Amino acid sequence: MDDFSRALSEALLKEMVCRVCRAYMVPPILLCNKGHNICSKCRAYVEHCLTCGAKFSEISNVALENFSRSQKYPCLNWQRGCRELLSVEHIAEHHDVCVYGRIKCPFKLTRECFWMGYRSDLFEHVNLAHPPFYFTLSSFRSPWYGDRIVNVSSCLGELFVLCHRIVDGRFYCAVQLIGTSSEASKYKCELTLRAANCIEQISSTLFVRGYSEEFETIFNSGKCLCLDEAVVRHYIVQDRLNLIVTISPLE
Repeated sequence: MDDFSRALSEALLKEMVCRVCRAYMVPPILLCNKGHNICSKCRAYVEHCLTCGAKFSEISNVALENFSRSQKYPCLNWQRGCRELLSVEHIAEHHDVCVYGRIKCPFKLTRECFWMGYRSDLFEHVNLAHPPFYFTLSSFRSPWYGDRIVNVSSCLGELFVLCHRIVDGRFYCAVQLIGTSSEASKYKCELTLRAANCIEQISSTLFVRGYSEEFETIFNSGKCLCLDEAVVRHYIVQDRLNLIVTISPLE
């Protein structure tokens, strides 16, 4: 793309941003009496144009609506690293789950942690708030046995979340990347249960899942390690689960 085309594209995208909520506008795009735009969600509770103070009309900006339907929009978290380009129909849905926006702490699953922030700040939060469950290696042992166990590993330049649950006598275990599904698809995890005799073991290699996939959904889909609880108990050594987790890039 040449400099003129890039400048034109950026100028048009700026016109697509609602001046109230700062999100990209989707049809219907409404106008004030002096021609300034507002999205339909904000129009529901804003009486006067924030740009000029004029009242809003019932007229839509048809030209801008037609333009919006033909474009792919960058995520509002572009400067934080998100490189998704989406149609007007899907951009709002993406913003709700974008891992480069404000996300919840992965330990929300196991304890009352109400932290919310950006992915770049999560490293420090987990290290300070949840140190017993935080690892800095791509291969580590998860020794805790019980329902809703969460570990976080900072390795390979990323943050990974291990979760295992016990539901109705079944043991479920999977790994997420705190990133998009496409980024997660570049990694695999090997989950190995090893007995005290160091001979018997159960091992399963799986794709790492994206952070937008809930663990419950992963467990219900079968894209996880799933065993009878009685089998898993055989791999408890000195009251500790001997579960070895190894995360690596796909070759």
